[in-house]
Amino acid sequence: MFVDSPFWLAILVSGVITTVLMLALWLGLDRALARRMVLAAVIPAVVVAVPAAIGLPATARGGVGAALLMLVLGGVCGAILDFAHLRARACAIVAILLMLLGGWLVLAAPVTGLLYHPGGLVTLMWITYILIGASFLWVTRPNFEEDEDPAVTKGRGKKNGKSAKSAKTSTKSVVTSDEDAAKPAPVATFVALAIGQGIIAAQFGLHDHVVFQAGLSVALLVALISEKAAPQYRAALWLAISAALMASASGVMLAVPGATFAMAVLVLVVFAGSGAARIAAHLPADMGANAGAGGAVLAMLVRVSVLALPVLVAALVAYIGATMQAIP
Repeated sequence: MFVDSPFWLAILVSGVITTVLMLALWLGLDRALARRMVLAAVIPAVVVAVPAAIGLPATARGGVGAALLMLVLGGVCGAILDFAHLRARACAIVAILLMLLGGWLVLAAPVTGLLYHPGGLVTLMWITYILIGASFLWVTRPNFEEDEDPAVTKGRGKKNGKSAKSAKTSTKSVVTSDEDAAKPAPVATFVALAIGQGIIAAQFGLHDHVVFQAGLSVALLVALISEKAAPQYRAALWLAISAALMASASGVMLAVPGATFAMAVLVLVVFAGSGAARIAAHLPADMGANAGAGGAVLAMLVRVSVLALPVLVAALVAYIGATMQAIP
């Protein structure tokens, strides 16, 4: 029977639940509540159906197969959330679940995972993965409020010049705040991480990961160009790429433990610019002015070291890359 296949079983369950909920909507259920109930039924069904269609666990446990699976799952779930106009809270919940699923696919793989390692090491790896994954999701989260500017929407259609001026001033203050100016665009960050992971995988001879990161980099470059033209797909892009990059990086580090240091340096390179900008924004402009010549020199050294941090880290990556390339 077709219900013996997990794929068709997931489609059947999601179809039945969706039909019942749409009938409840037709009978008078609140539209917002019905929409959330439909998504609560469809997204888990998709999470079950897509791995079954690809062939889990034969092709997606460990390695680049897990990254490809997370790319597909994140894109499908994010597209559903985008179409339903559910953004920040719902996307955060789905992102956490996808990140945990990606960790299970890589860390708990039968051959390439950590099943044959001591329990203490496995626990430490899971804690590290969760902390890094949560931080990565938090830093790269898109700004869903950019789709609708409350100040502009509220002031639209008004003839009062004072309202328009205040709306313009509030919008300018939002854009030029230190936090927004220091935070890189999610797509640009994803492009840098994908290219960096591809270079690291090439240095260690992981051909499958090189091919995956190359294709991902090209897709992200296209997304970077069209980001302003199609902002309605932010959730799909964020969920797909963040989960895929975490799964791919974990697979590379498990395959070649020596790549862990290179991955750490890559993270420093990508986020050093925003970190330096945030640190420099908190430094007072007159620091050391009242402390004499020594204080002025110290203040200058602090500013130079903070602003030169991205350059120093980039030089360190270049040195590490040359050293790894020279190792036979």
